[in-house]
Amino acid sequence: MSETTPRQSASRQSGPRRKEADALAETLTVEAKSGKATPGSTKSNDAKGFQRLLTTAQVDADVIGIVADPTTADARLTELLRVALDRWGFGLHHLDHRATLNDAGEIQLFADRTQVGRAGEDAEHLARSYASLSAPNAEGLSDWSVLGEGHRTTIKSLAQLRVLIEDARDFETLWTPERSLFLRIWRRTEDGREVTATEYAQPVNAPQLLGDAAWDAIQGIKDRALQRELMERSARGGLLQAFMSARHKDAERNLGSLPETHFTVQSSVTRLTGADVRDFAAVRAAQKNTADELKAMQERAVKGMVELLRSDLR
Repeated sequence: MSETTPRQSASRQSGPRRKEADALAETLTVEAKSGKATPGSTKSNDAKGFQRLLTTAQVDADVIGIVADPTTADARLTELLRVALDRWGFGLHHLDHRATLNDAGEIQLFADRTQVGRAGEDAEHLARSYASLSAPNAEGLSDWSVLGEGHRTTIKSLAQLRVLIEDARDFETLWTPERSLFLRIWRRTEDGREVTATEYAQPVNAPQLLGDAAWDAIQGIKDRALQRELMERSARGGLLQAFMSARHKDAERNLGSLPETHFTVQSSVTRLTGADVRDFAAVRAAQKNTADELKAMQERAVKGMVELLRSDLR
C-alpha cells in the first residue's frame, strides 16, 4: 500500500460486493426535476450544466457550440462524457456511457440502458447517482472488473508485464501501488479496435479537497488575528467549516450547490492504439505520462478550490 499525504489520502468507505451491472443499474432511481422550463431555457441550462461538469474534470469544450449542431451533438457529447468519467474515478469502465441531446434540449446521461441523470440537474444528486453504480473497495478504488469476465492478475515484475503487453490477448491487472498512486493496466477491444489502457488512481473526494483548499486559504490570510481565530475554530468544526463561518450567511449553501463540491479528478487513463498496443516501451512511457498528469490535475484541483473559496460565492 502506498503512502498518502493528507492532500491525497483515500476516501475510506467500503463498497458493496461486486454484482452484475444490470442489477446495479436497476437499483438506480432517477428523480425528475420539478419546474416547467421552456425547451430553449432547458437547452441553455443543460449546456451550461454539462460545461460545469466538464470543468470539474478539467476538460475544455464549447458545449453551447456543440449542441448547436444536433446532427453531431450526441457523438461529441458522449466523447466528452467518457473523458470526464475517466477522471472522476467512479471506475465504471465496464458500462457503455452515452450523452444524448433530445428534442427538448436536454442532455441526458446514460450508463448502458439506464438514464443516470441530466446534465442540467442538481450536481449533488447526479454525483450520488454515479456513485450508486460504483463499487469502491476499502482503499476507495474500483472493485469493478473492466473486462467484466476473465482472470485479473497482479503486476509481479516488469518482465511479467512485458509478456502481458507483448503477447497476451485481453488481460487486466489488479490495482498495484506505483509512483505513490495506484495502477492498473488492461487490454480489450473498444469501438472495433484493440486498446491497451493505463489507469492511475488516487481516491480523494471533493469534500476532502475542499478541506485542503480551506487550509491553503486560511494560510493565505494576511490578518494574523483572523487567521489564528479561524485555526481555533477549525479545531472544533473542521477547516472548511471554520473558513465558511467567516463568510456571508449564504456562502456555505451556495458552495454546496456547485459541481466542484461533488465532482473532482481521482484518476487518469491513457489509451494506446495501433502499433503501440503491444509496444512495451510505449506502455511504459504512457504510465509515466498518465501518473504525472494525474498528480498535476489534482494539484490544479486544489488550487481551483482555493480560488472558489476566496470568491464571493454569491
